[in-house]
Amino acid sequence: MRHILLVEDDDVTGNIVSDYLKAAKFIVHLAKTVQAARNMMNEHVMDLIVLDVTLPDGDGFDLASEFRNEITCPPIVFMTSHTDANDIKRGFETGGYDYIKKPFEVKEFIVRIKHVLGDFSNNPTKDRQIGKYRFNPTTQTLQYRNEYVILGRLQSAVLMELSTKIGVVVQKNDLLEKYWDGVTYFTSRNLDSVIVKLRERFKEDPSIHFLALKKEGYRLVIF
Repeated sequence: MRHILLVEDDDVTGNIVSDYLKAAKFIVHLAKTVQAARNMMNEHVMDLIVLDVTLPDGDGFDLASEFRNEITCPPIVFMTSHTDANDIKRGFETGGYDYIKKPFEVKEFIVRIKHVLGDFSNNPTKDRQIGKYRFNPTTQTLQYRNEYVILGRLQSAVLMELSTKIGVVVQKNDLLEKYWDGVTYFTSRNLDSVIVKLRERFKEDPSIHFLALKKEGYRLVIF
């Protein structure tokens, strides 16, 4: 069984989330303060950290940065009521794999936790270097130097497919069937729009090209 460090100072939220994680067959270590979290990290090998931002004796972002300096730091997921865009950006910049906003549906929370841990794939999703960019399929974020953008589900899904098969044509109809539930004029145009947006996202690296092959599909090439 895998160990999760849950850092949450609110008793109600901490107990509810802890109970759901235990029901999902995780071993949960609940810490209510920064110092308690440090102590538990020293006592146990954790597989995941779920971290609130506002804690009675410190800041969750600072604690995440501290943990990330450790070679053995596990993935970190923020769980917080801080929904400002700057806070979300800071969460990803400090190494967060996901950013879950309160209030949330607990069942969705469990799904996202399992996704970060790789339960839905034989190979856990990892960051990908695409030219001068770094893409994180789990958090759907694209990094260029110190700037981050959130791509959203469709852009992230298409980029994941193309970046897995760099230089290979990915059939347009396959993408439409998988992510748009069917091939129609409108879904086709929507996919074309996603490709245009991806080209704009990668404009700072002229070596990256999203090629459209008429009546076939798309190919991501880097040269």
